Amino acid sequence: MLLADDQRGGRRLGHTASLTTAVVLAVLCAVLGYADGTGLFAPENWPDAGLVPDGATSPAWATVAFLPLLIGGSTLAVHRLVRAVAPAATARWVFGAVWSSLILVAFLAKLAYSVLLLAIAGPGGLHLFPTAGALLAECGMTGAKYAVFGPLVAGPAAAAYRIAVGRFRDQSGKSGRSNKRGESNESNERGGSGAGAARGEGEAREDGDERVGRTAGIAGTGRAGVAGIAGIAGFAWLPAGAAVALQAGGGGFAWAAGPIPGGLGTATLVTGAAAVLAGIGLWRRVVSPGLSRAGTGVTLWSLATTLTVAGVLGFAPLWLLDGILNGFGGALFPVASVLAHVAEGATAGVCAGVVCVPWVAELAWRRRTEASAERGGLALAVRWAPPVAIAAVLALAAGTLAPGSVTGVAAVDAPRQAASLGDRTGLLPLTVLRREGQDPVIGDSTGRQVLLRGVNVNQLVDYGQPDPGKPTVWPLEDSDYALMARYGFDVQRLALSWSALEPKRGDFDEAYLARVRTAVDQAAAHGIHTVLDLHQDTFSKYVSAAPGTRCRANASPEFGNDGAPKWATRTDGAKACGFLGRDLAPNVQQAFTNLYDDTDGIGTEFARAWGHLADAFADEPAVAGYDLLNEPGPGNAPGVTSSILLGRLYQQAITSIRTAESKVPGSFHHLVFFEPSILWSGLGFDTTPPAGFADDPLLVFSPHLYSESITMDQGLGVTLTSIEQGYTTAERTARAYGAPLWSGEWGWFGEPDDFRARFDRFLRRQNTDLLGSAIWVWKKACGDPQNDPAATTSGGGVVLYTCPEGKPLPSPAFEITALSQAYPRSAPGRLTSLRSSLTQRDLRLAGDGTGTLDVWVPGAGRPEVEKGGLTGIGLERRPGGWRLTARTSGRYTLHVA
Repeated sequence: MLLADDQRGGRRLGHTASLTTAVVLAVLCAVLGYADGTGLFAPENWPDAGLVPDGATSPAWATVAFLPLLIGGSTLAVHRLVRAVAPAATARWVFGAVWSSLILVAFLAKLAYSVLLLAIAGPGGLHLFPTAGALLAECGMTGAKYAVFGPLVAGPAAAAYRIAVGRFRDQSGKSGRSNKRGESNESNERGGSGAGAARGEGEAREDGDERVGRTAGIAGTGRAGVAGIAGIAGFAWLPAGAAVALQAGGGGFAWAAGPIPGGLGTATLVTGAAAVLAGIGLWRRVVSPGLSRAGTGVTLWSLATTLTVAGVLGFAPLWLLDGILNGFGGALFPVASVLAHVAEGATAGVCAGVVCVPWVAELAWRRRTEASAERGGLALAVRWAPPVAIAAVLALAAGTLAPGSVTGVAAVDAPRQAASLGDRTGLLPLTVLRREGQDPVIGDSTGRQVLLRGVNVNQLVDYGQPDPGKPTVWPLEDSDYALMARYGFDVQRLALSWSALEPKRGDFDEAYLARVRTAVDQAAAHGIHTVLDLHQDTFSKYVSAAPGTRCRANASPEFGNDGAPKWATRTDGAKACGFLGRDLAPNVQQAFTNLYDDTDGIGTEFARAWGHLADAFADEPAVAGYDLLNEPGPGNAPGVTSSILLGRLYQQAITSIRTAESKVPGSFHHLVFFEPSILWSGLGFDTTPPAGFADDPLLVFSPHLYSESITMDQGLGVTLTSIEQGYTTAERTARAYGAPLWSGEWGWFGEPDDFRARFDRFLRRQNTDLLGSAIWVWKKACGDPQNDPAATTSGGGVVLYTCPEGKPLPSPAFEITALSQAYPRSAPGRLTSLRSSLTQRDLRLAGDGTGTLDVWVPGAGRPEVEKGGLTGIGLERRPGGWRLTARTSGRYTLHVA
């Protein structure tokens, strides 16, 4: 009779807890999705997606795939757990069970949803192991979200359970029996076994295996074998899961962690040991006492969730160790860092569970079916299977999920040209220089390190025109480059528009290409390299909201800026309503998703456009390289679209570029600059294309460093990523790719009181880290769609004008002085230190190498030079300053005042 009452109570309590979980989780998803239309913190951007997918790339797949798996899976898991253990389990136990189950279900639901998206997009061009690593990282981040939001679901479920238990006991009228059961549970916790454990031990004795039964630590008829195996060896799988998670996270969250002495081995040891200890503690003290009447399935699920939570807890010491050794980061960056570590921990736990749980289940089945005499082999399996499997998984992690050849590529096969001392404005082909034990850098074909420092030029962009009476760009003339040369700039990032290059599908506008050629030639005549940038903002100018468009709260109709041609802009009816900015409008993300999915061959045609550009400049040393796509949108399934499929699009473009270059006599391979999604510009970090998405040796990682500038946190009055941490995160990610770092955009610090302080901090860190960049933007027209229509000046440009008259204005004196600071344009070998004053002429540098040093020195007066290890110093007057050259042969120092 008592057992029958407990069973009825278990069913009723299971219904209560699971229904509460389903309702609260559905409400939480709806609220988060509505409040956060970006999908960055919400499960997915599903409220704007519709209810039914209207195409293969529709964001509604999140509604019909991810959410049912998330809510349904969590509800089922909670029902089975609570039904099996109620009414004996405490509310605290239910809270932990719901929370841990939610993390695991969220991970698995994201994995299933991501596989569906990749199946829709097609597997072509995706590399198996980088894709697998990126998937694990993204699913881990989803698990991390629910590690944060999970208590909001687990709390109400536990409270509802506690209330229902009270009612059940009142209705049963048997409070004495309930009190005894509570005392038994307390005894379980104090002694680690209790009555249930005694029953388990008794059954184990009947089976003739008293030792395994005592080790079990949990009870239940026929369940001691499962518990025993879990107690003996289950958590030994966590180090293997940690190794896999570290490799996966190193590709997806390389920005979150600094170097650890011993690398992967130390990190695996720390996280694995911490996770094992946490897992054993959770199992014995928390989970096991509540499973006195649980079946095998419930026990295995409990083991899987315990592994997941143990993995999360196991990465906490690594986060602390990383913070102690490398710094926690400025401002609110520790929040982002700990979230990434939690994501890795969730991945570690799930990976361990994937191999551990089936193994435990199989051994438990064999234990029940094999004769006692045959159990010696089983004991041997229990003893040796974990270390053998762990070794295999570690080998897999170290070998197949590693970045691959990207981090170990050879030097570029660029033309070897001698520097012409008679023509010091001559531009040489650029390449990637690699030296053992050092980060790769951008260099030229004579082996000199090159600091590309300059400005963005948007005067060839095909913008949408919000005001027909105002021009969207200023004319681009030779005088622009003459003025750039007075600043000492040695590079322009020349923004181009796909809509102008290929206005009709398959029909390239050669007149527009001729304008590009003229800009490249004019820049080269003034000693300025060109990075060709296929630019976009809001995907294209064809995504503007139709008149009368109504948007939901916190969103507004958006205007299309620039980018793709009309024939390549497929929005599938999604709304043109921007949320937290123009680039996160649903129609913009749908257009990007169709590009990434290669819908109707759009991605293939994008790659073909790059091939056409590469063919035109294949033998041009003045072209530094190709920036594949400016600030690509995250797509309607960030992570899958903005990491995996973006990487595939980049690979398509790179293949097209290299094919075109190889067909031109006298050509050479140029640098390829690739960017993370625009979320990096908006947050200061983001997931990126998986390391190993391409094996090209000339890749350059090129994020836009807008921290403390236009990042979304500034609109909230806080700082998530400081300027300094922005550099650190970018450098860590570039290192994971085995690629040089170059920031294609920075600036736009607005008009706060500390504008100048932020401006100077950015440039000082750039010098300290021996890097280059391009400020946004040279000239901004009054009709630029990014300009405030009511503005009286074309703010944001280096060269300023009044609006709407278009009369020149003086630029801030401090900005001119800082941007034109002295710096080495190219240095033999490697630079080892660099300091340059932002207020006066004062340059100090050191390096090591043999060749010709080339330095820009601003100012009218002849520079004073102090040298060490330099010979043949020459000074040549140039507009705005001087060009200093010298010969080096080994270590050298230079001080110019």
